[in-house]
Amino acid sequence: MKKIIAMITLGLISSGYAVSQTSVWKISKGDREIYIGGSVHLLRPNDFPLPKEFDVAFAKASTLVLEADVKDEQILTKVLSESMLPEGQTLKSILTEKQYQAIYDAAENTELSFSMIEKMKPGMAIMTLTSTQLSKINLSVGGVDIYYYDKASSKNKNVEFLESIDFQIDLICNLPFNVDEFIAYSLNDLKKMEYETEFEKMIDDWRQGKAIAEDEIKEMRHLYPSVYKAMFSDRNYKWLPKIKKYIESDDTEFIIVGSAHLWGDDGLLNLLKKEGYKIGQLRVKN
Repeated sequence: MKKIIAMITLGLISSGYAVSQTSVWKISKGDREIYIGGSVHLLRPNDFPLPKEFDVAFAKASTLVLEADVKDEQILTKVLSESMLPEGQTLKSILTEKQYQAIYDAAENTELSFSMIEKMKPGMAIMTLTSTQLSKINLSVGGVDIYYYDKASSKNKNVEFLESIDFQIDLICNLPFNVDEFIAYSLNDLKKMEYETEFEKMIDDWRQGKAIAEDEIKEMRHLYPSVYKAMFSDRNYKWLPKIKKYIESDDTEFIIVGSAHLWGDDGLLNLLKKEGYKIGQLRVKN
């Protein structure tokens, strides 16, 4: 379950020496600066070590800032209390025939027994299907955010959060958006995960600091507007004032969020640029 919530809640050029481009940016105004890194929330063992720029930003920062506290000691209790349907209800009894059949077919395709999810709320049922699919390509290791959360704990570095884990659990379990859109979007995404080459490309693009989700974000905004609004744009706009306060503080913070939050018209990089902040990709000599 913790792995599911952690999800919810991505080049080398030669110029005399190698310079790697990664998903870490320096955001500055005058002599004040912070770092923002794009995270892949789940990785494989062979995806480590991470690009050096992440270590550089972490070392410079006095505070690590993550989306939410996925190590909350009460997380399992919270998930269990929110993820199940009321007594007597099942997915079949609360969904339309089309919605139910789509989830049922997806469960069969992932070879997950439908009995494991039939009493879950739709959002958590789909997250469970997603987790099952990802485990097939050995995505069993916590991602960038978990890695640095552990590192911050070992070094007694301050850790703060942009939102609560309760908010993330509620977002997935209670679906504050169009259910048809969410099912269509999620199951379309699930089909893409059937191919390990898709993940390989995503990791390669993430390491190079490319806009790995820009096309997908645009597609989501057009085809699944209520999901886009709740999952991305609303959260980005809520985070923006907090991020601006970090920039204005005397300390240096390293903020790590899912890479998809960085891109698009409502992405954090564009929103900060509009606010007059200087945005530059962090680069480290190899």
